[in-house]
Amino acid sequence: MDTKKLIIAILAGFAVQMGGNFLVHSVWLKDEYVSTAQLWRMPDEITSRIWAIAIAALVYVIGAALIYAKGIEDKPWLMQGLRFGILLTMIQAFYSNVIMWVVMPLPHELSVKMLIGDTVVSFLLALVLAAVYRPQFEEA
Repeated sequence: MDTKKLIIAILAGFAVQMGGNFLVHSVWLKDEYVSTAQLWRMPDEITSRIWAIAIAALVYVIGAALIYAKGIEDKPWLMQGLRFGILLTMIQAFYSNVIMWVVMPLPHELSVKMLIGDTVVSFLLALVLAAVYRPQFEEA
């Protein structure tokens, strides 16, 4: 396994995951979270636990990067990234958002938007991993 590519993939993937989560959950869905405030921790409680979100994102990205690195095929990197985005959506975004919708009294529209946002972030992460791991001789 190429350790240098793995480290680059983890660092880039972590930036995409944290940035994407921020844009989806702190910007795009902010007003919807405010309107359902009774379901969530207070903002200062969330802020005091942001370290846990960062650790969870790092563990997730490390796992995703390792799985991607082991599953590379001799095919175009973009198609592999899109395929991996579908898989990440299936095992993370779809699973976690459906479970949250079932166990919490989330409005249907919020659940759908959370799924859409998490799906976009999953695809971005997958494409970053694919881009990092693409062969040097392959054209973008």
